[in-house]
Amino acid sequence: MEVIFLFGGGIGLGFILILLIAISSPARPPLDLRRATNNDPLVELDAEQLGRLVAALVDKMGLEIERSQGGKNEILEIYAVNPTPVTGGSFLIHCIPAPAATGKLDGPSVGTFIRAVRSAYVSKGLLFTTGEFGPDARLEAEGAPVELFDRKRIHQMVEKHFEGAEKQNLLDGRAPA
Repeated sequence: MEVIFLFGGGIGLGFILILLIAISSPARPPLDLRRATNNDPLVELDAEQLGRLVAALVDKMGLEIERSQGGKNEILEIYAVNPTPVTGGSFLIHCIPAPAATGKLDGPSVGTFIRAVRSAYVSKGLLFTTGEFGPDARLEAEGAPVELFDRKRIHQMVEKHFEGAEKQNLLDGRAPA
């Protein structure tokens, strides 16, 4: 009986500590376009926020998301499928925030993604970043079953598929309205 009481008390104390940390942590304010680097809110998105934006884009492109994993400042990985007969297929999508030091993904990062695409046995890989791809990254991707989406290309796609508040919410890292 004492063991159960000690175990239950420890769990209860853990929940109380988590609650106190959550209450005392400052809320993350919405992105201010005037404050973002180069006036571009995409620069400040983490992998999870970029993933929400990418999920909305791939939905507009007719892909169906099967599952996702990862998040925050790591890589968010999304598996999607185009169910269209003959032209459809499966996709591995990575959402990677730009490295803070350089703002660019390099060749080894793209090479790692290409190996992941091949080992997942998907039709194609889509790599999204909030920054840019360096020349070695683009060279690495040549001839591989991957497509690269940098910040500029993401903006073009958002402009094409969304408008108004929905577009701004996506660019600010908030869930689509």
